[in-house]
Amino acid sequence: MSLTGKLTTEFGIVSPAAKFFHIIAKQIHHIQNITDQVHHAKVHEGDWHTIGSVREWTYTIDGKVLQAKEKFEVVDEENMKIVLNAFDGDIGKHYKLFKIILQLNDDKDNGGSVVNCTIDYEKINKDIAPPYGYLSYLTKIAEDIDAHLLKA
Repeated sequence: MSLTGKLTTEFGIVSPAAKFFHIIAKQIHHIQNITDQVHHAKVHEGDWHTIGSVREWTYTIDGKVLQAKEKFEVVDEENMKIVLNAFDGDIGKHYKLFKIILQLNDDKDNGGSVVNCTIDYEKINKDIAPPYGYLSYLTKIAEDIDAHLLKA
């Protein structure tokens, strides 16, 4: 069994891609006020939005309260793509590598946007399960952001 893997999901949202991207790239500190999935967030090093700054999150996956740190590696405004590296805390206990790639595109045929979310990971050992719960967690957060943007 391989220690490395990739999980991907793609789904539609009603919000414009640029508005959704802006929340993640420029207002990520508001996520804890938008979704019940995130309980607490703080800057560990740097600031909220600079590449390389480290943020610490407390969140719920599969009914368990967990903690991890993450930082932006790529924020590509032109292509509406963000790459996050998650580490330490509960993620660090199970994965050597945990990258989240978020790509947004306008859905010209149906209106709204298409969200493509990929998790690249490397497990510490073969007994660790793939991070399916994290994919569901990210999907739920995206749905909550979409609902928040529609109210604004």
